[in-house]
Amino acid sequence: MVLVEGHDLRRIGANYPVGMKLITVTEGQTRLEVPNPDEFRTKAGDYVPSLAEVFYNPRMELNRDISVSAAHVSAKRLGSLWACDPLSGVGARGVRYAMEVSGISEILANDRSPRAAELISRNVEMNGVGNLVQVQKKDANVILHENKGRFNFIDLDPFGSPAPFLEAACAAISRKGVLAATATDTAPLCGSQELSCVRRYGARPLKTEYCRELGVRILIGFAQRVAGKHDLALVPILSHATQHYFRVCFSAEHGAKKSDEVLRNIGHVSHCFKCGRRVVSRGVASVLPDFCKCGNGLSHAGPLWIGSLADSDFVKDVIVDVANRSFRLGFHEVSLLSLCAEESAGPPTFYNVNELSSTLKKPPPRMDILEEKVEEAGFFFSRTHFSGSGFRTDAPFEEIEKTFISVPR
Repeated sequence: MVLVEGHDLRRIGANYPVGMKLITVTEGQTRLEVPNPDEFRTKAGDYVPSLAEVFYNPRMELNRDISVSAAHVSAKRLGSLWACDPLSGVGARGVRYAMEVSGISEILANDRSPRAAELISRNVEMNGVGNLVQVQKKDANVILHENKGRFNFIDLDPFGSPAPFLEAACAAISRKGVLAATATDTAPLCGSQELSCVRRYGARPLKTEYCRELGVRILIGFAQRVAGKHDLALVPILSHATQHYFRVCFSAEHGAKKSDEVLRNIGHVSHCFKCGRRVVSRGVASVLPDFCKCGNGLSHAGPLWIGSLADSDFVKDVIVDVANRSFRLGFHEVSLLSLCAEESAGPPTFYNVNELSSTLKKPPPRMDILEEKVEEAGFFFSRTHFSGSGFRTDAPFEEIEKTFISVPR
């Protein structure tokens, strides 16, 4: 986010409280009027976007940058985009799509707050994209249900969970398209608030070293089960866990058989908190093992998605697009996406060298040496964006232990 200027909005007729402070920021090629973040800070100095009159989170710039490139790649694949940003806030996503994505036919930018709708309209006008962006002020679920089957690109970016909006989004997506969703309720998904996750997503989380990955997989699996009621197949083509949020882009395609194929990759992950072994079971209602090979009881997470977290070809195209733009955070975005592409071919869950070091009573090895030894044994190995000290492999647990113990320090 680049700050351009700051001012008070006191113009007669403006639909804001007198004295509400706005600033003008630049993201990508787009200028936006947004509430001044300095006006919505806690005593500790942290910015709390939910306290603002109109929602805007400056820390989501990386998310929005990647989303612009993902939308651009999607437009190339689909021919054109009829897009919907049903929880628009200041209109950052919708206006950026109109400004920065080639192949946009129309964007519906919606927020039920009259003040938000006014600010969206101002940002549309300021960027000269009124021919592409239609602004409405209705409940997100209402706007989606009113446009059944109309959009081939829907971006759910709520404050908190996307769960309340997925049913309507599945109704509004066209025969073939892309559905993107952000979740900022990472505490329930990662196991800190287990019952909340069960209520919201119908799945049990697990607080392990790879809990953020489990959280993303629970989010994916929930969306797929909701989509299945509409004979809709949702396949993740890009997933990442960044800072305080999870983000998933799905390829959406109608068809009962396609949906059935997706649902066959719903399952559970069983974890041993004594030795670190994990067991992946396929099936929404699969019979789960009670005990680990070490004799300790197993804990279970799921149901969740056990397939690939991304389509590597799609991610690579997004990387190329990001690299060709002048995003302020472009280096970090390319690094993140490169890891997402690299690990997409790997199995569910990863190992943390520090956790293995503690369990096996051995100092952690250099990651490059560990990678060399695992690949020499004929197994897949990749780093993971979920953790700087994590690695993903399809090697059996016994092989991982043997290699970890024997690798030179």
